[in-house]
Amino acid sequence: MISQEQLTGLARQPVHTADGVKVGDVVDILLDDATGRAEWARVRSDSSGPGDVFVPLREAVHVGDHVRVPFDRATIEAAAKVDVQGRRIPSVADEARLFACFGLRDIREQVNAEQGSGWSRMDRADGVRAGAQGQEEARTRLRLLQDDNA
Repeated sequence: MISQEQLTGLARQPVHTADGVKVGDVVDILLDDATGRAEWARVRSDSSGPGDVFVPLREAVHVGDHVRVPFDRATIEAAAKVDVQGRRIPSVADEARLFACFGLRDIREQVNAEQGSGWSRMDRADGVRAGAQGQEEARTRLRLLQDDNA
């Protein structure tokens, strides 16, 4: 897991797969609005790669001069097919597709299932889970790291 202290040093760091293959460099870090934890990195791949892709940071580690994610290149390239239309932050619908690509559960669902707690108290908008009635881009739970420090 990436610690809060390591977050600011991740920009432009290379991202490597579980088997050590470089997939690109970190462009943006996206934080969960409620917890402040790093959820996703937007990674710009090398010229031979699929372009920008969002990679989950939930189980990533910062190892010396790079970030290591527990996914292989094929999984990351499959996730690149989720078109976020040039936005720096994926919409709720985009994030749901990314969760599926990486075989992850939405952390809010995981918290509710494991602890039986009502996540809605921590959500700034109940509409996030329901896709914000067609306005998911305006209601996402994610924010850019730089926005947090502004």
